[in-house]
Amino acid sequence: MTLPFSPFFIELPQSIPGMGRFIGSWVISGPPTIVVDVGPMASVKQLIASLHQQGINQVDYVWLTHIHIDHAGGLAPFLEAFPLAKVFSHGQGLKHLIDPRRLWEGSLATLKEMAVAYQPIQPVPADRLMAHTEARLDGLTILETPGHAPHHLSFRYHDLLFAGESAGIFFPFGQTFYLRPPTPPRFFFEQTIDSVDRMLTLSDRPIFFAHAGSHPNSHLMLNHYRKQLFLWKELIAEVLKAHPAEVIERATDLLLEKDPMLDCFKQMDGPAQTRERFFMANSIAGFVGYLQS
Repeated sequence: MTLPFSPFFIELPQSIPGMGRFIGSWVISGPPTIVVDVGPMASVKQLIASLHQQGINQVDYVWLTHIHIDHAGGLAPFLEAFPLAKVFSHGQGLKHLIDPRRLWEGSLATLKEMAVAYQPIQPVPADRLMAHTEARLDGLTILETPGHAPHHLSFRYHDLLFAGESAGIFFPFGQTFYLRPPTPPRFFFEQTIDSVDRMLTLSDRPIFFAHAGSHPNSHLMLNHYRKQLFLWKELIAEVLKAHPAEVIERATDLLLEKDPMLDCFKQMDGPAQTRERFFMANSIAGFVGYLQS
């Protein structure tokens, strides 16, 4: 099928070292015009300005892959700027968008200074939100893909797949790429694999990742990610058994040595490596919690 639109990515640089090219939004200029995730409060003005610079003065839909602060924190002012936009989000997340106090407290507890840099979350009017189970749009199928978050969604739109973080964190490096699991506590391994398998039931198609980059073959990338998850489980279990008091540091080093999907870590600058080590530690902690449960 030939589509009359092509998604493009708007980078949303942050003030945090290493986060200059880490967050952004996918945009389909339509019609209808769709924005997938809006990023945090700290960069929402830049997102709005970038859309206007692209000649986009009306947004019809916002699709939230999940409600974490770096994906949905800027939603309230975004909706003020685009008053016709309707938000599709997981039904379980709606109450936290309407009253974000617990979401903000959880973000502070998990991300600490990073959450402060992202800036606090503002309440979203309930009448702008629609649960994913009630959302309807021609060509759209919404898949529940928990794993990175219990309320995670992926969006199949015509021949495209917007996978959020359910297919890993992906960064292109020329002809190759970097792929990392985003598996913070509480992490459920089987649930995550089920989500990958659910996306694999779709025919092969272009896949669009939450933080940056896309790939023309969803099956290739999903199978890479599935294999990676099993590798991480095996290697982290080995480290946990041998060095339980040093599991995070030792597992990080072992994964960087043994996981070919992480090879491009060597090509990152210092701040980006620091960022990736931070998130790797969080992901390893998720596996540790799962393995100990």
